[in-house]
Formats: sequence, C-alpha cells, structure tokens
Amino acid sequence: MPSTSPAPRSSQTPAKVVPDAVRTELASLFSTAVDEHRTAGVTWAVIGGHEHDRGILAHGAAGQRELLDGMPAPGSGPMDEATVSRIASMTKSFTAATILALRDEGALRLDDSISQYVPAAAGAFALAADDREPTLRQLLSMNAGLVTDNPWGDRQEAMSPEDFDAMLRQGLGAVHRPGTGFEYSNTGYVLLGRVIDEVTGNSYREEIRERFLDPLGLRDTGWSDVEIDKDQLAVGHRVADRTDATRFESVPLSGPGAYGAMAGLFSTVTDVARWVRFLAAADAPDAAQRPRGPLATASRREMQQMHRHQMLPARRPQASPEAGAADQSTDAGSFDRIRGYGFGLVIEQFPDLGEVISHSGGYPGYGSFMAWHRDSGVGIVALANSKYAPAVPLGMQALRVLQRELPQLLAPAPIPLGPCTRTAAEAALAWLRTDNSYLADRFFADNMDPDVPRAERRRRLDAALAASGRNMQDIAQLVVDDAEVITPQQLRWRLTAREEGQEDLVIDLLMDPRREALLQALNVSSIARR
Repeated sequence: MPSTSPAPRSSQTPAKVVPDAVRTELASLFSTAVDEHRTAGVTWAVIGGHEHDRGILAHGAAGQRELLDGMPAPGSGPMDEATVSRIASMTKSFTAATILALRDEGALRLDDSISQYVPAAAGAFALAADDREPTLRQLLSMNAGLVTDNPWGDRQEAMSPEDFDAMLRQGLGAVHRPGTGFEYSNTGYVLLGRVIDEVTGNSYREEIRERFLDPLGLRDTGWSDVEIDKDQLAVGHRVADRTDATRFESVPLSGPGAYGAMAGLFSTVTDVARWVRFLAAADAPDAAQRPRGPLATASRREMQQMHRHQMLPARRPQASPEAGAADQSTDAGSFDRIRGYGFGLVIEQFPDLGEVISHSGGYPGYGSFMAWHRDSGVGIVALANSKYAPAVPLGMQALRVLQRELPQLLAPAPIPLGPCTRTAAEAALAWLRTDNSYLADRFFADNMDPDVPRAERRRRLDAALAASGRNMQDIAQLVVDDAEVITPQQLRWRLTAREEGQEDLVIDLLMDPRREALLQALNVSSIARR
C-alpha cells in the first residue's frame, strides 16, 4: 500500500506556526476547565493543516488520569500527549469510512435498504403504508427517523450482535418518517456496524482495524483495555452533585459489543490527529496529487459534505436593558451557523470561521471533540476523562484563538479561476472600455444579445457610471485580479461611490457551462453604497 501521510507544501516548525504566547493562551483555556472542576483532566492538540509537515503544531494537557476523593489516585499520573482516552462517538467516522470503502469495492450500495444486509432489521421500523425502509445512506446521515438514544445507547456497548438482532425483531421506535429530517441516532450506527459484520464476515472491529487503524499507524487506538496500554489510560469519571474535585468518581469500563460501532474506540490526541489529517487531506488544494491511502479521496470528501440539514433554533429577541423591552436585537430570528450531518461527521458553516468539520463524543466517564477548518485543514482535538466534559466549547474557543491571533493559519482558500474565465474576463473589461465589436463577437455566448442588446448594455454602463460618480478612466484601470471570485466561473468587480448619496458601481460576469466557455452574463449596475 502506498504511503498514507499527507503530502505537505511547507516545512515550518511548530515554534514558527504557533508562537509560545498563543500556545500559553490555549493551555490556559484547558487548564482553567480543570481548575474550575469542569473535568478531571484533558489532553489537547492543534492539528497541522494542508500546508504543514507536522501532524501536531502544539499540544498540552491538564489534570489527572484518575482522581480518588479529589486527589490523584495511587499509581496514576497527570494527563499528557500519550494519554489514552475514549473518543466515544468520534468512532462513527471510522464506521462510516468502512461502509464507504465497502461501497467503493462493490460489496454494498448506499441506497439499499438495511434489511438487505441485516435480515433481523426486516420489519423493525415503524413505517406508514407509504414509507420505505431506511437505507444505508439515511442511516449514515442521521436521516432514518430513529429515536435519539443518548444516554441510553451509551450503556449498551457490550450488547452482543445476537441480542441486538433480537432487539430489532421486537421493533424500533421513530420520531419522523425516513428521509424527512435529522435525528441523531446511535442505534443507526450500530445497524451499520452489523452491515459490516454481515458483508465482510469479520466483526466491524476487525474490519476497521485492518482497513484504517493499522494502515494509518494508529498504534495507540483500539477497542478495549486489552488492545491499549493500560498504564497510559485515562480513567473515566462521572460528575457527582458536588462542586469541588471530589465530584469526580471513577466509572468502570464496558466491554466491546455491537454498540461499539457507534462509540467504542480508545485513542490519543496523536492518533486522532493522524486520522483528522487523513480525512482533511481530501480537501487540500493538491488533493489529486496526494496518496489516496485506505479510502478514496472522493469518498473522504463525500463523508464531509452536508447530507442532512440539522434545524437549529433561531436566536431569541434580546431586549436592550437601557431602552426597554420594545428595543429588541436585530439578530432576533437569525442563526449563528448552518449545521448538518455528513457521513459520520458534522458540517457547520460559521460566519467567522467558515466551514468546520467535526464530531464530538460523550460517554460514561468521557468527553471528546475533533474539528478542522476545511480550507486550511488546521484542527483541534481534545480528549477529557469526565462524562460529557466541555470538549466542544473548549475546542471551538481554541479554534477562535487561532483565528484571532494567527489569522493566516485559518485563512480561506482562494478560489481558482476556471480555464476560460481569465481570458474572457480580460476581454469583457476591454469591451466595456472600447465597445470593440470583435471582442463581443468572440466572447459573448449566443444568449447575450437576445437578453440585452449591446447598445442597451452601453446605456446601462453609462447610467451606472453616472450614479456612482465614476467614469471610463476608472473602468480602464480595472484588472481581472481586482474582482471578487465567487466561483471559478463567476466574478464581481465593485467600485465604491465617489460621494455620499451616490451608489456603488458593480460589474457581474458569469461564464456559460461549456468546457470552452463564453460569457453568458456581463451586467453593469449601481447599487446602494455599502
């Protein structure tokens, strides 16, 4: 098998990428959570992106692997980079990747119903007469209508495949019809684990190890305390109803069974960083030149697309304390992000960060989070040893620290121009300057003149120039690289108005859909000054 390490384009050292001052601020975020008794311990790492040759750019830890009566337990040590913790539902990404690998090999189809692979699932679903049984695709994307089963599912890990199949024969509940809405389901991923069992003849645990853990060198990742170094294990803790360190009470480990397909893996921040880099590399600008590794690049990208939108509550109106309840926030009814589920991964679009891919994990005794910025590949992983520890808010705060202090690290990826766009855009600017008929004949698609005759286009240009206080000399100075690249086939130039009360001049360009594309739109207008 070829090398699976992402091919970097930079040899920067961690010290140059994440300065000491930023690392100190990040460390303070996590250590404060321990000091405030929000978790017994936590280990974290900043994951190198597409441009970096190192998997981890900074790391740290705080707290203890095990507490007893609020103090470090005998024989236990502090959390560190080598600490092994449960990653809980982050496991779903491995299960999803295995299903896609089997699809790529022709062993299954995503749009097949689940009972084609797991016979015990036939008749398990509460279906109306006009419903269809959930498909593998719907289970992967949390779109099958099954009941959300946290925290019940967390306590079922050791259930045997036989007992799970017996449960299926007794029937499953539903919250909506298959294919009509998001509902997070652990049991859905257990069903996918059973698909892996049935299709391969291996257990899902063996199949995931053979396909991903071993090829990617995830040596400290496994399914039970038999497969990991117990000396490095972070003991899980429940959180009792006290406020000091004595609130953390250790919990016993459960053994792997059918429900492990949704949350059963143990790992370290180093191994999770390897996994994140493998997934994230599918969106690197040079992804086509990188080794494909154990899952096709296109399939990894497919995992990271939003296949089911998750409805989030709108912001509530915020009354101004100075002006009274009548003065409500203009954010009322808006949303702080767009969120949805891919295949074993969460996809979110934030106004400040852009697109972030992630998955969290919560389990008896543990909380975890991995996230990465799609454009740059830079990410964060946090593993904590307290039930539902605040790994998600800590991880998102860490990403925002990086964005604030090192904006170049999470910079949006530039959008490349399409093969014909630059030439056509240069011709479009030249035509606006000169009214050269040859340029229009050569670069206008056949819809252009019927849509807006050329003489009218010139009149619209003159009107927009007058409304903005601009002139042809301003047009003459425009170049292609001044434009905002909206897509590889769509550009926009914007010249701000000369004076208050005037409008901005905007030029919009759109190429047609053919490979040898021509201009299908070249619109000049004036719009309100921004």
